[in-house]
Amino acid sequence: MKMFGPNSLSYYLFYFSRIAAFGSIALISFILLSLATDNFHMEGDQFQIALPLLPDTYIKGFYEANIITTITLTMLFFAIFFYLLSNILKTFKAEKLFSEKAINQLNYFAILNLIVGPSLYIIIHFFIMKHPSFSNIYNLLLSLLLGVFVLFIRAVFKKGFHVQNENDLTI
Repeated sequence: MKMFGPNSLSYYLFYFSRIAAFGSIALISFILLSLATDNFHMEGDQFQIALPLLPDTYIKGFYEANIITTITLTMLFFAIFFYLLSNILKTFKAEKLFSEKAINQLNYFAILNLIVGPSLYIIIHFFIMKHPSFSNIYNLLLSLLLGVFVLFIRAVFKKGFHVQNENDLTI
């Protein structure tokens, strides 16, 4: 199977990541709507929201403002993450692989992982959940590592874009 172009791996991953992005938005909307309309039941100090199409399947969580805020912010981050990833994969399925659009999408994805992800980690970890130390720091490190890796890929695409433009001009 080819990696780029129509009917390639990037083509199928584009649709998978788009579905994941919109699925994240749909899930968090469903959770917040269920909590707002009291469409849940409590079991101890946890809420349980039944999923409509899956009997005996529940979304569970502690019924506390900081937990609900953390779930919401995390799901929104992943919705944006998968949406930006799908935009990158969309550029990979085009005829011209090296384009300004691909470079811009890679830049947005790098910013998300280098600035937004660590900022969200700090906000959730220290201000919302009020943890006194760095626990689960591997999430922060993975976000930073992915952001740096995407910057390298962006530099390769920028160089490829310039070479492609020079090649197009000589023909």
